[in-house]
Amino acid sequence: MPTVDDVGNIVYAGYVEDGYKIFLIQKDESEKVDPSKKYNWISNPPLNEDKPIGDIVKFDIKQLQNFNDKDLVSIPAEKYSGFFSKISFMPFIRFDNYNTSSSGLDRIKPGIYVASSDVLNRFSIFGSASLNKRMERDLFIQIDYKNKLPIFYNIGLKPEVGIELYSISRKSNISIPFGVDSTFIPPKVDYNVPVEVTYNLFEVDFFARHKIFSENNKLEAKFIFSQYVSTLSSFILPESGNYLYPASDDKYFIGRNIQIKFTHEKVIPQIDSDINPVGRNVEIKYNYEFNRFNNENNFTVVDGFLQPLYNNFNFHRLEFNWKEYFNLGMGQTLTLQLRGGSIFGKPVPDFFDFYLGGLIGMKSYPFYAVSGNKVGWINLTYRFPLFKNIDTRIGHLYIDKIYLSVYGDFGNAWTGDFPSLSNFKKGAGAELRIKMNSFYLLPTSLFFNAAYAFDRFTRTILKEKVTYGNEWSFYGGILFDFSL
Repeated sequence: MPTVDDVGNIVYAGYVEDGYKIFLIQKDESEKVDPSKKYNWISNPPLNEDKPIGDIVKFDIKQLQNFNDKDLVSIPAEKYSGFFSKISFMPFIRFDNYNTSSSGLDRIKPGIYVASSDVLNRFSIFGSASLNKRMERDLFIQIDYKNKLPIFYNIGLKPEVGIELYSISRKSNISIPFGVDSTFIPPKVDYNVPVEVTYNLFEVDFFARHKIFSENNKLEAKFIFSQYVSTLSSFILPESGNYLYPASDDKYFIGRNIQIKFTHEKVIPQIDSDINPVGRNVEIKYNYEFNRFNNENNFTVVDGFLQPLYNNFNFHRLEFNWKEYFNLGMGQTLTLQLRGGSIFGKPVPDFFDFYLGGLIGMKSYPFYAVSGNKVGWINLTYRFPLFKNIDTRIGHLYIDKIYLSVYGDFGNAWTGDFPSLSNFKKGAGAELRIKMNSFYLLPTSLFFNAAYAFDRFTRTILKEKVTYGNEWSFYGGILFDFSL
């Protein structure tokens, strides 16, 4: 695959003992090439004679013409067993600053990815585990089954089924006041005992998905079971003769969720569809949740132990997301994104809210800044190329193209009646996308994003007033694609 530039330098791919390599022959070197040593095409080496049908002339054709299919060699039947690829281990180091009480080495979280699948892609296993110095964990495993299911396959259906497991923990340091005297303002406290609280999430998802109507549509059914537990570490009460108070658990939430999701994806295949797509993505998601939640922090004593008093929260939830990518020509696109969602029935605690902000939403505001039982959002993005066909290598990175986008947001989340449009939040920002490849093989997508929030507002969270808006938010990331 040689190519020659305007000067006369030649670049080509040459095969050597450890694979293909890229070679460069400069113009002054090419002038020294001996034409007598050029390659000569031989039709049928090493005999140098043309045999259009090769060595078939040596084969007994009449044996095939007079084949007796009644005289077959008996071959014993053997049960087929799947063959899995070797388990792949991919270590990683994550910088995790989600826990605001962590600092320094606490934010360094090493881990490992594990993956394996059978050669026919009928079964696959993927998982990850990471742990930091504070013993905060992130565990995940997913098992997919894509083979024939009894009954379903007989009626022409071949759904993909699987299970996902999550186990996540985060820790926080708090102080428990003892000897509180409420006659004083503020209340007088004899002493505070420092303790550690660990928040644990366990979740298991069962899913089945199948294409519907066309290759672009997919229907997924999922059942999600989750529970949230807070664990209070043991501590010593000084005034009681250094009595050791044992550790205790509080399972404050038990969630059950039935989810039906329809997705339609029709992105037009083109050279820049990875960084600047044209087409549409649609997602409609329905959930029926029947949860038990101790939102009032009430307990009762059973056999000498505290038991939470749960409230039942059963409700329907519907969410709609639409992304339409319009082609403006010359590599430019205009993207319109619409999102709407609602929890039906009477209001439920903010634990179940929709969240509008953050990297995956209205980037002008932090993730928890805008939330409610209902949500509405419009985003308009204009994207255009800054540089294309860069074809430059820096170390192991091959840089291909760079795009820039500017966007505006208009949205809000609320509980209760529809608010005035003047209460909707506004924001704007810009994003730089750099498309690369690592080692000429792995897709590498780098982005930087800056967004400004135009509206300033204050929310009361855990009896504290928090003010958002009139400030910049910055994001950055490196992934295989630009799905965020």
